[in-house]
Amino acid sequence: MENDQLNIFLYNWWRSIDRKIFIITILLLLIGCLISFAATPSIAIKYGLDPYYFAKKHLIFAPAAFFFIFFTSLFSRLGIKRFFLFIFLLSIFFIFYSFFIGIESKGSIRWVSFFGYSFQPSEFLKVSFIIICASIFSSKNYFPMINNQFFSFLLYLFVSSLILYQPDFSMFVIISFVYFGQLFISGLNKKWVAASLLFFSFVFSATYYFSNNVKLRIDNFLFSTGDNYQISKSLEAIKEGSLFGKGPGLGTVKENIPDAHTDFIFSVIAEEFGLLSCLLIIVFFIYLIFNICKKIKNEKHLFIILCVSGLVMQLGSQIFVNIGSTIGLIPTTGATLPFISYGGSSMISTALNIGVILALTRVSYKDSIMSDEKGF
Repeated sequence: MENDQLNIFLYNWWRSIDRKIFIITILLLLIGCLISFAATPSIAIKYGLDPYYFAKKHLIFAPAAFFFIFFTSLFSRLGIKRFFLFIFLLSIFFIFYSFFIGIESKGSIRWVSFFGYSFQPSEFLKVSFIIICASIFSSKNYFPMINNQFFSFLLYLFVSSLILYQPDFSMFVIISFVYFGQLFISGLNKKWVAASLLFFSFVFSATYYFSNNVKLRIDNFLFSTGDNYQISKSLEAIKEGSLFGKGPGLGTVKENIPDAHTDFIFSVIAEEFGLLSCLLIIVFFIYLIFNICKKIKNEKHLFIILCVSGLVMQLGSQIFVNIGSTIGLIPTTGATLPFISYGGSSMISTALNIGVILALTRVSYKDSIMSDEKGF
């Protein structure tokens, strides 16, 4: 009897979700696992670890990501708002926690260790902030003297300050891009356009002049004033791979690329699997984004429009930033390639992103509109 109920439940779930989005996501997860086995052994050996250390951990992250996709896709709109408000507050707590007991890496404090587990709180802040902003823009004013746009802008200032203090400039750019996009879709006032652009310009200028790391990267990208080791090795790996690649595990240039298993995984794919494989992965990402956008084309509920639009903008911008920095289109950054790069925080964060999209685009969605008007 219980098995019959479970089968009916899974059957109804399968019928209700967008199967194209789900299948292409699982396919990307599997590609990430395959690439991890081929690309990470030499990197693990370089760090004095078991050759399959990163691959084994990746195989733990992938099923966890699948679980969170499935789990989150079951939520109602109200459930999504409440759950991600909790995630937002928890992320802020751990970011403050990282300022005191964080793990420093390359001049930034983005990681925390909690009960033996290391993770990056800003990855979860990124997704939850998008959902909170969608809820704010689509709800009635929370305070008599402050409208929703101003309230969201104050929240954006707070989140941006935390991200920049770490510092994580690429994360700040992605969050800003998505926030301004949601602001535009929600029907923003001209004064908020001016205020937002002014603030972003000010922060960008201040970061450029006061952060040596950001200044060096931008100057090096624009004027070739410094060491181009990372990007030159990345482009060399892409060139060496040609159309079909050297073969799994046979890449040699990848051993000299810093963060080859995370930020520069795309160049490793190019060297070992070839340019055609890279183009195929890009096609998968484009197909995924296209189907998500297509799903909300005729949507009338503002929260769903803002939430799904924000999440797909975040996903698309992260893909662009990772691949763009790998091929020298933009300055090098610390953004991972969703589902492909090694990293538990990034993978689970992206899984939550996709899970929410599946939940909000389900065919049999029955949550009431009245519950959304109440906000959180």
